[in-house]
Amino acid sequence: MARSFFAGLALLLPIFAVACATEVDGDESDATEDQLVATFDKTGKIDVAKTTHLLLVGDSDELGELPLYAASTRARRYAQLYPNDQIVLFVTKDVSSSTVARTSATVVRQEPFGNAVALADLSRLTGPKLVAALDRFSRIASIDFFGHSSPFGALLESSGDDRVLAPSLPLNMSVLKDNFARDMNPYVTFNGCNGAAHVAPELSRLWQLPVSGALTGSNFQELMSDGRWYFNDEGFSPPGTTRSAKNEKSFGPGSTPSCGAGACVRMKPQDSPYRGVWASPATGFQYGLGYYKFFCDYADPQNTCAKGMAESLYSFPSIKPIDKSASDADMKDVLADFFCSGSKDPAWFDGCKTGLFAAAATGAAFSPMRSQNDYTHECDFKSCQQKLRCKVVGGTPQKKSCVWVSAACRDDQSAESCRPKNAVKQTTNKELARYLEGHKLLRGR
Repeated sequence: MARSFFAGLALLLPIFAVACATEVDGDESDATEDQLVATFDKTGKIDVAKTTHLLLVGDSDELGELPLYAASTRARRYAQLYPNDQIVLFVTKDVSSSTVARTSATVVRQEPFGNAVALADLSRLTGPKLVAALDRFSRIASIDFFGHSSPFGALLESSGDDRVLAPSLPLNMSVLKDNFARDMNPYVTFNGCNGAAHVAPELSRLWQLPVSGALTGSNFQELMSDGRWYFNDEGFSPPGTTRSAKNEKSFGPGSTPSCGAGACVRMKPQDSPYRGVWASPATGFQYGLGYYKFFCDYADPQNTCAKGMAESLYSFPSIKPIDKSASDADMKDVLADFFCSGSKDPAWFDGCKTGLFAAAATGAAFSPMRSQNDYTHECDFKSCQQKLRCKVVGGTPQKKSCVWVSAACRDDQSAESCRPKNAVKQTTNKELARYLEGHKLLRGR
C-alpha cells in the first residue's frame, strides 16, 4: 500500500458491545458522510473520560471497505475483551454512511469534544485537529491505525495543508504522552506499509510505550473456508477454499458475526521486501520482515513493553480468541498465526510454525519471511541494523528513491553492494520471547 497514511479521517465510531448490533433506523441512514459519527451502544454519546480504544481508518483510495473492515474486526475483539471500555473509530470520508451502517452504528449528534474540535471539523481533518481530538481522551488504552502509509508519517487528507501526521512534524504530538491509561498496558499499532521505518520507533520514544509497525508493505487478509487467514489476492489460498460467510474462529463459541458486517478482515505485512511507490525501482527496499515489529525505546522497569505486546496480541483477529487466562498452547497457536502467513501450499504454514518454535527453543537462526529469507531485517526493540536511504530534495524524501542498506554503507556506494545476507536472524526469536514473557506477567505466574 503505497502513499502516505490516512487521507481524510472523517467518521467517528465508538463501539461498546458487539451484542448491541441492530438495524440502523431511517433517521440515521439519512446522515451524510460528513455528519457520520457513530456508536455501537445506541446512545450516540462519547465519554472522553472513559477508558478508550481508538481505531483510525485512513486513506482508503482503491481499497474499498477493507481498511474499515480490518478496523471493525479488531474492534469486535476489543468489545469482547473489555466490555466496560469505550471503543472509538475515526473513519475516512471515502467510506459511505451505508457501509458503516452495516456494522450497526448509531449516529452521534451531540458534540463530544468541547471547544477544541467540532464534529464538522472531522469532515476535513488536519494534523492539528486530530491531535486536538485525541487529546480530549484522558484514558487511552490503545491506538490502531489502518490505511495507506509511508515510512515517514500519516496522510490525513489527499490534499490541502497540515494533512501529514508524523512525530517529526511540529504537531505537538508529545501532548498525548499523558493521555494514555498506564494501568491498562497501553500500546499503539500502525497497520499499513512501512510504519516501522521511522514512525513506530520515534513514537515509542516520544510516548514511552510499545509501538508497532511494518518493515515492508502491508496487505489485507480474509478468513477462508478452511479456517485460516490468507492474503485476499487471487492465488494466495489453497485450491478449493472460499471466503467465509461468518467468522467462527476469532470470537469463540456463541459469537459468529457475519463477514458482510466487517468481521473477517485483518491487515498483515507481506512476506517479502517492499517494492511499492517509495522503493527504488532498481532494487526495491532490499530487506523486509513479515510481521508487525514492536519498538520499546524507553526505560522499562515495569516490563510495560512485554505486557503491552501481549495485550495487543489478545485483540489480534486470529484462529481463536485468547486473553490473559489463555493456555500456553492457545497462545502459541495465535503467535504462529501472527508470525507465519498462509499460502496456497498448506505445508508452508505448518513448516513455518514448526520452525518458529524450534528456533525459539534452540536459538537457531530463523525468519518466517517466505521470499528472500536471507534478507530479513535484524532488529532489537530500539532500532534495526539496516538504515533507510532515500534521495532528499529540499528536505523531503522522494518517492521511487528509497532502499534499505547496511548501517556501514557510504553514500557513494551502490545499494546493491550494501546488501549483506542476514545470517543471524534472531529478531523473530526475541520478538516471540517478549510476547510470551508479557503473557506470563499478565497471567500472574
